Amino acid sequence: MELVEIRDLDGPNLFALQPMLKLEVRLEPDESLQDARLQYIAEHTGRFVTSDPIHALETIIEALHTNLNIEPPVTSRHDMDTTGHLSICFPWINRFHARGIARAAFDLVAGDQHIQNLRAHLNQTIAAETDEDDPEAPTWVRDTERTIPCAAITGTNGKTTTTRLLSHILRSTGRQVGWSSSSGVYINGVQVIAGDYTGHGGARRVLMDPDVDVGVLETARGGILLRGLGYESNDVGVLLNVGDDHLGLHGVDTVETLAKVKATVVRTTRAGGTVVLNADDSLVLAQRADVKAKTVLTSQEPENPAIAEHLAAGGECVLLCAGLIERRQGSHRETIISVVDVPITYGGVARHMVENTLAATAAAIGMGVSLEEIGAALRSFHPDRDHNAGRLNVFELDSVTVVVDFAHNEAGLRFLLDFARQLFPNATRLSAVVGTAGDRQDSVFVGLGRIAGETADRVLIKSNPNYLRGRTPESVVALVESGLSEANASEKQGGIYESEYDAVIGGLESALPGEVLVAMSVEDYVAIMDELTDRGARERRLA
Repeated sequence: MELVEIRDLDGPNLFALQPMLKLEVRLEPDESLQDARLQYIAEHTGRFVTSDPIHALETIIEALHTNLNIEPPVTSRHDMDTTGHLSICFPWINRFHARGIARAAFDLVAGDQHIQNLRAHLNQTIAAETDEDDPEAPTWVRDTERTIPCAAITGTNGKTTTTRLLSHILRSTGRQVGWSSSSGVYINGVQVIAGDYTGHGGARRVLMDPDVDVGVLETARGGILLRGLGYESNDVGVLLNVGDDHLGLHGVDTVETLAKVKATVVRTTRAGGTVVLNADDSLVLAQRADVKAKTVLTSQEPENPAIAEHLAAGGECVLLCAGLIERRQGSHRETIISVVDVPITYGGVARHMVENTLAATAAAIGMGVSLEEIGAALRSFHPDRDHNAGRLNVFELDSVTVVVDFAHNEAGLRFLLDFARQLFPNATRLSAVVGTAGDRQDSVFVGLGRIAGETADRVLIKSNPNYLRGRTPESVVALVESGLSEANASEKQGGIYESEYDAVIGGLESALPGEVLVAMSVEDYVAIMDELTDRGARERRLA
């Protein structure tokens, strides 16, 4: 048996809706404990265990709690996607005791060195785990502490836009809004912390701010897996979509498990709240079984059977139908706005932005905003750097168009390229800056090359020096080039660049008149937009 990790989760997570200690191990097939180890465990704990290593760990965890005069917790075991990996989880109230117990239990079952004095070893282990800068108790915001309503938004794509749009809607009604996102924490429109705050810390910062009367929390997969949610419950939970992004990390290898991770957000929505689910995504729709709140479905396909079923049962939906965004409940229907009047959708061409708009609309309804207020706010939220920086921002410089977007996976690149082809059908050439952060599977980089090769006329390959995450720039380039080869499009390779900034500037300076250059930009989008502005580019803003 090999120790994979001991992780203290401070809030709701994949395994439970409370702080849990996760002890993940790797087992060989049919691995079992020998008689000598069973006797050794019995002598030190006074407990008899079977040859099943997991049963032994569960029993020892109970015994060690008793040894510390702590009420023994109920443990649970969870098979991880990664072959041979299994996690034992138990609730905790003292971080150092819980981590020490988990480590001591593993040492008893699989440690190379024999323990002579269990109590001394346990105390030493707890002392080794203790960090003076780390609080002992879970840091989640309990319902007894939270004084403001909050909405939480998750999904593979569109989280930041939906978070910004919902915050804009709420602010337009006079509320004092705090929101956390991949670009920082904002209080009433002012950035108070810069950086990626889509996890536990960002949520806590918003919910505990005395100047905020409503919170909007962008919530990413990584934060849920590494720390758990930063709060006990939310009032509105939104699940946008689930794609095969970030697989192969932290024991999650399948999109089904990834959907369960993201569904933590909607599983924590309080019974009297509202859950918003995208009915056009089957993985999202499947999470209905674990929801205790009222469910509102969104869809761009009004003939979707799930929509018909939901409405027939008296359920509520927010739909795009014949170019109109509508609220329906049972047989009742109300028009909110025409999609062509929602600037971020570019007249409905940007279907992924339509998806975000429907979700933000449904969430706003769940937060008590009137349809008239929602419609007015949707009209005033523009696809520019003031409202939605780095998300489908279009710049025009002389006769060249540059589209800057946070596309970071295969689905995002497809959206970006399809958008460009539809909005600019007469472009003389469509060029794409392609690449993403290194913590993706090889197949993602290959897929990016293949998709770009199939759709774009020229492909500029970039690496992200601050997001290589164990890869080399050369390996990124090689994988993307293999995708181009799969698409029989190697001749479309138009250059290799060390950063996305260099790629965009290089692509711009070699562009043809009438060319459209789209850029997957997860790292340098602010610098790119600054450079475009300095060069005299005009940002396209719809009336």
